Amino acid sequence: MNDAAEGALRLMRANATVALDYAGEHPGWPGDRLVTDAIAKRVEEVAESAKTRFPRALRADHTDIPWDEIAGMRDRLAHDDGNVDVAILVEIVELYLPRLVRSIDQILGPE
Repeated sequence: MNDAAEGALRLMRANATVALDYAGEHPGWPGDRLVTDAIAKRVEEVAESAKTRFPRALRADHTDIPWDEIAGMRDRLAHDDGNVDVAILVEIVELYLPRLVRSIDQILGPE
């Protein structure tokens, strides 16, 4: 794996972890616009790294990461004029970000 790919994965992991931390620190976050916006921004950053920073040629080597779905979420969050579907964001935080972090940890190995 090259430095660009590793850097993109580390950035994805860092932003996913911050989003998960925000959610964990604010159990009622779906009803809190400020925290919801902060989590949505971090999810957007995860997706931006997946879409534009991780080399496309290396995606096939890491099929456990749903690259196209992540890129699509980035487009929705960046271009949907602030209209975040909180139910979808909850699903991302509860299901997909933990899986993504585990996948990235498996790829990067122990630190």
